[in-house]
Amino acid sequence: MKQNKYIKNIHLRSKEIVEQQREQQNINKSQIQLQEFDYAAKPYVDFEFIKLKNIKSIKLSDSGSRGVLFIDSENGAIVLKLSGQVSVELYLNKLAQALDIKTTQMKCLKWCDLEMQEIKNDILFAASIDEVLSHRLKQKLKVSYFEMIEYIPGLQLYYFQGERAKIIFNQERLFCLGKIIGFDIFIHNGDRFPLPIWRSVGNAYNVILKVIDEKQEDMFNFNNINLNFECLYSIDPQTILKQHDSSIQDKILNAYIEKVKKFLQDICDEIKMNESQCLETFKDFIFEQTQYKLNNNELQIIKKGILYQIQKIVQFGIENIIKIKQDLLLSDSQDWMDSYNNNLNQIHIEFHEKLITVFADIINTNSEIFQTL
Repeated sequence: MKQNKYIKNIHLRSKEIVEQQREQQNINKSQIQLQEFDYAAKPYVDFEFIKLKNIKSIKLSDSGSRGVLFIDSENGAIVLKLSGQVSVELYLNKLAQALDIKTTQMKCLKWCDLEMQEIKNDILFAASIDEVLSHRLKQKLKVSYFEMIEYIPGLQLYYFQGERAKIIFNQERLFCLGKIIGFDIFIHNGDRFPLPIWRSVGNAYNVILKVIDEKQEDMFNFNNINLNFECLYSIDPQTILKQHDSSIQDKILNAYIEKVKKFLQDICDEIKMNESQCLETFKDFIFEQTQYKLNNNELQIIKKGILYQIQKIVQFGIENIIKIKQDLLLSDSQDWMDSYNNNLNQIHIEFHEKLITVFADIINTNSEIFQTL
């Protein structure tokens, strides 16, 4: 009987301990219900030291990017990307900014940074109110680097439809589209707009038109054309990386370079003759997304944007491109398992250099056009 009483007391004590642990867990949990993410949220702006106070909403991307979180807090909205190639994406971001391509602010947080640990803790605390979300995030956030990206409240191509398109596709934005295409040609990014040089259907998610100080319901209402539209942003670019066995890759890249030569010369010839055949696949893509058919004059502006951008790249030069890459290298003590620097060193500088030579030849052969840009 004494033994049974002792066992009973142990069970009671165990139950008390479990209850106490549950109470402590509840104390450590957020009591604030997360809200739906507001796509018109004000962006977080201070990237010097990122602090997400009082997180209001956490949304996992539904655009196909599994490692992307949209987070809105008292300080503003920001994007957290959990990429295995953070150094490459940071390089492309810095390169785009240097070449005057409108893109987002971006910052890499490292496993050894207090800033990263605090953000992780803030996210997990905010998500603790939702067991399913909390469990998913605990797994996702087990990474060595956070890629913090400026949130752009805006519209993807699909929302350019109807009367909006006539307002959006003005001369400045069409020229900007051309600049983005020129940048994509240089980095071999076929994952945005379809062109004859790529076997790609395009990706409408990778360009955003910024909208300022508007409500979400107004942004997504096709009939509302009185919005404060700003500029087009390039997001999520990709590039070609060096492979260990370069023989096959070299053949592929040499074939690409030949396609680029022909494409750029075709653009120059069509500008002279006021024709628009070489952008047919691009034109069809824009129509599929927006139901707006770009006319010949609009396509001519885009072509001039492409040529302007390749001229900008030649002027910038390979030395400055190498410097961007070198400036991003981490010390051995900060580079987790050498993953960051190894990815960065796969940037194909030799390929960039060959394309700059091709661009320079096109400029010299068609100098009368480039003098007017």
